[in-house]
Amino acid sequence: MLRKTLSWLLVTVMALMLLVGCGQQKPSGSSNEGRENGAGKAAESFYKDKTVTLIVPNSPGKGMDNYARMIAPYIEKYSGARITVKNIVGAGGIVGINELWKSKPDGLTIAFTSVPTILLAQLSGAEGVIFDATKLTYLARVSTEPRVFCVGGKSEFNSINDLAKAGRPIKYPSQGMDEDFFTAAVMARALGFKLNQITGYEGNADTALAVVKGEGDGHITALSDAEPMIKAGDKKPLLMFAPQRVKEYPNVPTALEVTSGESQEFMKVVTTMIEMHRSFFGPPGMDAKATAEMRAALEKALADSELLEKAKKANMPVVFMAGNVLQQKITEIAESSKKIEPILKEAIAAIK
Repeated sequence: MLRKTLSWLLVTVMALMLLVGCGQQKPSGSSNEGRENGAGKAAESFYKDKTVTLIVPNSPGKGMDNYARMIAPYIEKYSGARITVKNIVGAGGIVGINELWKSKPDGLTIAFTSVPTILLAQLSGAEGVIFDATKLTYLARVSTEPRVFCVGGKSEFNSINDLAKAGRPIKYPSQGMDEDFFTAAVMARALGFKLNQITGYEGNADTALAVVKGEGDGHITALSDAEPMIKAGDKKPLLMFAPQRVKEYPNVPTALEVTSGESQEFMKVVTTMIEMHRSFFGPPGMDAKATAEMRAALEKALADSELLEKAKKANMPVVFMAGNVLQQKITEIAESSKKIEPILKEAIAAIK
């Protein structure tokens, strides 16, 4: 009798344990659902399957556009969005940035171009500007590199100080009111020579050819663009716009080295701006979630080994700066930039 009672109790206990276990067991797949619902819900991607318009206020097939189109597939890879590149050219980039400025801050319209160009256009009071570059939402800097003032290989000028001794205005071929146009104006004021800006050229290749042929005395461009002609002896580098001398060109001084006092302050402003160079940004007040996700996607994209290999082969440097850092730097230079406003406005007045 005792044996039967014990057997019955054992069966009862086992049945109770089985019932409790079944009550605690979750249906198949409920582990993921638990993280996706209620307090444990994983944040859904803002950009997944959405279309983002990427405004490039530069001509198709040229430097800035090539960068944007090279990077776009990697933004798609890390954001889940579809990127549509839209070239909106005109007025040295002003038309395209105006379009961004007027767009909804919903994160579905962003832009890519030279930050110094839009900052300088605003400071100069250039016709048509409706944006405030300091209020844009900065997402990432893609690259920066020194800009260099070069003269032709057969030029009479062999040092930057020779320009002030020329006894005549220095002929400067320009593609319009871009960062190099304004940088040249500041350089001339800081170094004490007169500048004759000759506008109407179509891009860097055009202005470079003008310098080589002697139509112009010199021009400013990205070092990577100038190097082939420098190495071929068709151009001579006289001045670098960079925080320190470039290792490969130890005999070429920086703009900060050849100036002092107020003139050095002018040069410091443009040198700092140039460091911002090729960057992504959105309209003012861009949606916070969209901003965070796009900044994160760009950081991953610009560290992607496949992209970096493509960039290296194309001689398109990638020097990443996070969007929040870039935003802070823009704020910092906004006040100091006012020092060069009169110079920029005079440069525009001189070509009208």
